[in-house]
Amino acid sequence: MRRGVAKTMSRILVCLMLVGIWSGAGWAQDQGEATAEPEASSEAAFDAKAEAGKAAASGDDLALYLIPLTADELSELAVTWQSHLRTQVEALMQTNLALKSASNAQEATLRSEFNAQSDALLTTLEKYRQVIDAWALKGGAEEDVATYRSYADALATSTLQTTDLKTLFFKGIDWLISVDGGLGLLGMIIAVLVAIWAMMFLSRLIRNMTRRGLDRVPNLSRLLKTFIVTAVYWAVFVLGILVVLGLFGVNVTPLFAVFGGLSFILGFALQETLGNLASGLMIMILKPFDTGDYIQVGGSSGFVDDMSVVSTRIRTFDNQIVVVPNSKIWGDVITNVSASEERRVDLVFGIAYSDSAPHAIEVLKGLVEAHKMCLTDPPPEIFVGELGDNSVNIFCRPWCKSDDYWTVYWDLTGQAKETFDAEGISIPFPQRDVHLIPVTEAQE
Repeated sequence: MRRGVAKTMSRILVCLMLVGIWSGAGWAQDQGEATAEPEASSEAAFDAKAEAGKAAASGDDLALYLIPLTADELSELAVTWQSHLRTQVEALMQTNLALKSASNAQEATLRSEFNAQSDALLTTLEKYRQVIDAWALKGGAEEDVATYRSYADALATSTLQTTDLKTLFFKGIDWLISVDGGLGLLGMIIAVLVAIWAMMFLSRLIRNMTRRGLDRVPNLSRLLKTFIVTAVYWAVFVLGILVVLGLFGVNVTPLFAVFGGLSFILGFALQETLGNLASGLMIMILKPFDTGDYIQVGGSSGFVDDMSVVSTRIRTFDNQIVVVPNSKIWGDVITNVSASEERRVDLVFGIAYSDSAPHAIEVLKGLVEAHKMCLTDPPPEIFVGELGDNSVNIFCRPWCKSDDYWTVYWDLTGQAKETFDAEGISIPFPQRDVHLIPVTEAQE
């Protein structure tokens, strides 16, 4: 019994010892990892600086290496990259000097080597400027940063000036036929033109669809339809161009900030124009008139030729174009002569007091009934309307279509004159009798 208990107790102790050893090993491992983290972090920071100083680092990798570095580290890195630039420029100048004294057999090899060195120099120069920009962004002294920038600018200018024309010519040809140079630029231009054409095609397609959809909406003015269709067209076109620019890598976010600032400024500068805009929208929505209507407004009268959100263009009978701001139209009394399909023609004919008024009325009734453009419903009204100073005025009021108003007016006026003359009805005109009294009679 006691031996069994002892044996059991010994087993329990062994298990507890194993658990303790395992826990201690785990704790030691955690402590080792915790103490190793600062060393790894310092090594990572040191590695980032070392990797950023390598001339073989790509531009994308360099941008990542520059993120954790401080301004002091970046200043040291600028010196490193300046040394890389100097080494490559010295090699380029040696090749350039060798080109000037090279034979025809050596010229092709040296020129190819010069082009390769020149491309490498441009790549290194771009990385150098990338380091300088990161340094300036993290608080580098402006004078120190300006010195390094000036070195890069002077280096690029001097290298170009010391290169012979033949080398520049061949380098230009190589750039034109390279995918990253002229061919790439040409392809981008073609792609942009095709994208603009596609946006115009899409905008026109959506415009036509919008127009067909608006044609199904009843009681919608032609002015409002035109405005909506035009707005949809330009909105789709502008948004499409912004999307295309974004696909080509252009940052369009600042454009929205520019548009917001411009809208705020223009809102104060163009208050009167915005008033015309609001009036134009009210006219389009409430449609007191439409294109082709004959209106009288703002001291002008004529047919509405066209209308925008800012102004309305009116064409007078003598073919003059009158442009009236929409704010003046909306703030004035609008007389739409063409609003109704039928109009009454008001004519007044004066006859002498010695002539028969019933006879003149019968003559006018015959003229109205014979005219094809005069309507029978509503019936015409012809009556003696006024006893004037010199004549008996007969009112003649036939009805006609609005488009035939002036034709009926002019036809009946001319026909009444001819028929009155034929029927012996005189049309009096104001006259004055002057009686001369001799001087002797006046004295008596």
